[in-house]
This record gives sequence, structure tokens and C-alpha cells, in this order.
Amino acid sequence: MNTIKAISFLHKGERVVVKANSSGRFRVPVTNIIEGRMKTNFKMLKAREVIEHAIIKSCDPTLYLDKGERLRVYQDGDPSYLPAQVEGVLEKHDSKIKFSSLKKIKKSKIFSQDAPGDSPYSGSGSGIGWFDIFDGIDDYYD
Repeated sequence: MNTIKAISFLHKGERVVVKANSSGRFRVPVTNIIEGRMKTNFKMLKAREVIEHAIIKSCDPTLYLDKGERLRVYQDGDPSYLPAQVEGVLEKHDSKIKFSSLKKIKKSKIFSQDAPGDSPYSGSGSGIGWFDIFDGIDDYYD
């Protein structure tokens, strides 16, 4: 399985390595200009988003795979063409991220009003529901 462990790029004459976190995303600084001021925030990006980053794209990015292989993203440093092998590795890595996040969504319980007993406000089988509370009106006469 060719999963990406890290992505490196050459920035200001020095090779910078960005490692993947446990979910497979990469923490990368992203700079935006808001109201005439530069603001830099760190964002968790997918592998494809990292290599398409405006600065990283022109800095000779390299993928570090789990088997110890290194794969240069753009051959001859030309960012206008993405080789098929690199695209396949990126797609495979990013699809795992999407699949794992869908698993987390499915595991969380979704409450609906249609299913009885699915509401967190319904009683636990005691016959007391959300609206059957003591309000002082006609509760003594039932």
C-alpha cells in the first residue's frame, strides 16, 4: 500500500518536510490577505491540496511513501504536468481520508422525531415523555 507519510518541498534553499497526522492530513500554513493585512493560519489539507498550494507547487514537492520510497511530484520541476503515477498515489491517499471520515459520521447516532424512542428526551420505557411533566395542571386528577 503506497500511503503518503510526508511531503517535502524546497523553500528558500532548505528542504521542508510536512508529516501526515493520524488521519492522513497535512498541517500547512496558508496565508490570506484580509482588509489589507496578511494573516497566516495553519490548515489541515489533503495531499492533493498540499501539492496544489501556490507556493509549494513551484518548490519541487516530493512524496515520502510508507515503504521508504520517494516520489518526485513534478518531473523536471515543471508544475504544469502531473504524472499518472503521482496522481494515482494522491487519489488513493485522499480517498482513504474521505472513507475514514464517512465512517465516523455513520458511527454517530442521528436522532429523529419519526422513530419512537430515538429522541434523547423520551423516557426510558416508563411512559414519561417530553410533554408529560409535572406542571401543576390536572396532574392530580389523572
